[in-house]
Amino acid sequence: MARTAVRFADPDQSDIDSDEEDTVVEWLPPICLFWTVIALYLGGFELEIRGGGGVRQLIGVLDTFVLYLAVWALLRMVLRGPLGTIGGIAAACVITTVLLPILSRIGFLIVRVRITKAAT
Repeated sequence: MARTAVRFADPDQSDIDSDEEDTVVEWLPPICLFWTVIALYLGGFELEIRGGGGVRQLIGVLDTFVLYLAVWALLRMVLRGPLGTIGGIAAACVITTVLLPILSRIGFLIVRVRITKAAT
């Protein structure tokens, strides 16, 4: 029978302070924040989504999600040094959320769907 070695984390070293590897905990805030904010943005603002059916629009949202996480990861890498781990995560979330309207338009344009202001 094969043996499996179990390694316990050293209590003196925190995984979240490690610059070498990311933890799942660091990625949870932007992932949870994205779905809340994109729902408020697409459903709460007077926007008109032109072109494409439901599948293309869904792919547009998923493209926006990928762009959001990519921008967040870049900002987190830049801001982690001066602001620390928690500060870098929080600042990257705020900045990326402010950029969400631009990111969503780019994400939807990838699948040839346009987001415009609704005519009043």
